[in-house]
Amino acid sequence: MLKLIKNGKIIDNEQIWIQDNDTPITSNAIVPLARWHAEQEAIGKVAGIWIDAGEGTEQLEGVDLTQFAVIGINFPAFTDGRGFSYARLLRERFNYQGEIRALGYFIPDQQGYLLRVGFNAFQFNADVDLEKALLLHKSFSVAYQGDANDPRPMFLRR
Repeated sequence: MLKLIKNGKIIDNEQIWIQDNDTPITSNAIVPLARWHAEQEAIGKVAGIWIDAGEGTEQLEGVDLTQFAVIGINFPAFTDGRGFSYARLLRERFNYQGEIRALGYFIPDQQGYLLRVGFNAFQFNADVDLEKALLLHKSFSVAYQGDANDPRPMFLRR
């Protein structure tokens, strides 16, 4: 079974990240947002959805996000920063309290920044050593600006 880092621990990954139209969808699937929108009646209950870079969060307006245990955000390349914005919007604009999972091509060194914008789970590619990645799983000790966990700037936290 594949593993992931969630809330600072390595755990078994119980969900299946559906990336094509041929894989059957089950209740533990994380399905593409566009596919979920188009086929949600036929699909039924799923573990979650995932947002691809470039899709944005606008399609989630009016959707009850509490039905999803996880919302994944795909990083097509570690240099693509749109996923950072999507996570922050999910936490602040949509008040999503569930799991936000980073998927795709991001690197362990980005975890501190990803934690600050609201990610709490990381599904790395198979070539990443999770034990080593876990060593980098920490937020910054001091930051001047607020983040998704505490929006107050440093001068208000004194």
